[in-house]
Amino acid sequence: MRREDERTEFKRTTGELNEGMVSLTAILNKHREGTLYFGLRNDGRPVPFEITDSTVRDVSRRIFEAVKPQVFPEVKTVEIDGVEVIRVDFRGEDVPYSAFGKYYIRVADEDRELTPAELRRLMIAREYEENWEDHLSDEGFEDVDDAVLQRFFRQAVQSGRMPEMEYDKIAILERLHVLRAGRLTNAGRVLFSKNGPLTLKLAVFATQHKDTFLDIAMQQGNILSLIDEAVKYVIKNIRWKVEPSGDGVHRSEIPEIPVDALREAIVNSFAHARYDLPVQHEVSIFSDRIAITNPGPFANDHAPEEFFTRDLRSYLRNETIAHTLYLSKGIEAFGSGLKRIYSLCDAQDVKVAYIDSDIDFTFLFYRTDRNAVTKNGTENDTETESLNSNENSILEILMKDPHATSEELAEAVGKSLRTVKRTLASLKAKGLIDRVGSTKTGYWKTN
Repeated sequence: MRREDERTEFKRTTGELNEGMVSLTAILNKHREGTLYFGLRNDGRPVPFEITDSTVRDVSRRIFEAVKPQVFPEVKTVEIDGVEVIRVDFRGEDVPYSAFGKYYIRVADEDRELTPAELRRLMIAREYEENWEDHLSDEGFEDVDDAVLQRFFRQAVQSGRMPEMEYDKIAILERLHVLRAGRLTNAGRVLFSKNGPLTLKLAVFATQHKDTFLDIAMQQGNILSLIDEAVKYVIKNIRWKVEPSGDGVHRSEIPEIPVDALREAIVNSFAHARYDLPVQHEVSIFSDRIAITNPGPFANDHAPEEFFTRDLRSYLRNETIAHTLYLSKGIEAFGSGLKRIYSLCDAQDVKVAYIDSDIDFTFLFYRTDRNAVTKNGTENDTETESLNSNENSILEILMKDPHATSEELAEAVGKSLRTVKRTLASLKAKGLIDRVGSTKTGYWKTN
């Protein structure tokens, strides 16, 4: 059964020629190629109408007059179910295309006019696509971080996504299409350079705002090394809950946010960033959320939440970078990252959100804000009481080491044993911790 989709449009007769030009440009702007029929109903059934040589010429002339930049389609008559119709096959790479001076984009089987902001984004993305990844940088193969390249090679071979071969620095880089005539491409430079081509800002803030930070660091490196640094930093600074196993001997450490989801978001951040912008990557850990930010807006016409419930085609802003991360299994499968993040977080009842702007994209993972709890220990928008610095410090320690003794806590926070015991009692009264087992052999369970 024939049907319309994002690459195919049906028009009943050439009486809808102008509407056909709109569809043609909308499809070109989305997919660079498609097919337009004159003589088919919306359900794919043919509509008999008179087609002459001049009819076909009229279609070709209207495309020439209405569509800018110029395209050179194949316009011909074909027979469908015994009825002659006009088929127009077209393709073009000079995005964005306009029809009668206006710009459109294909969404499912409909044509939507682009807003000025969307048009600007499309033009910038096109310029980036043409001018960045494959252009040669000023660095050569001697600037490659050999340890990073070797680690990538081992992971790619172990994952089965690269064949086993002798380690050859130049051969591997050429195989990845990031080295030409002894020079690294822009993609090769940000992936493998030892000269710190990218900046990653890492920070832990005391509250929901960037007014007081508990830790801050700036890292210079390449994509592969900074992904590792970002993941390690998040794992170190999120909270972990310890639960005893059924045998009463072993215990399980459960992160407040699924680590695989956090890793996926970090990898996606580096895979889909705009690298011609002077904006750095950021991982910001607030009291109520973790924010992962990359330069450049979301690289797709669909909203991020649509990827949770639908199998959508993912637009790759950086094909070479994404393919390299895929080979090393940083990316499990193209287009599945957001769906995987949503699924993992949904299973653990973790709320996620995003902020998309013209200059950057931020993915948010929400967490319980330990600075605001009700008097009975549950979250609430009213009747809250803040944790003091001693309570915050001790709670953070117990999240990481539930077996810490009062003496160890006193030494760690620089307070008296009496102050620590009073703080523990306060945290327990607020429902944030419970004592499991005896005083000597038990541990603190964080809620």
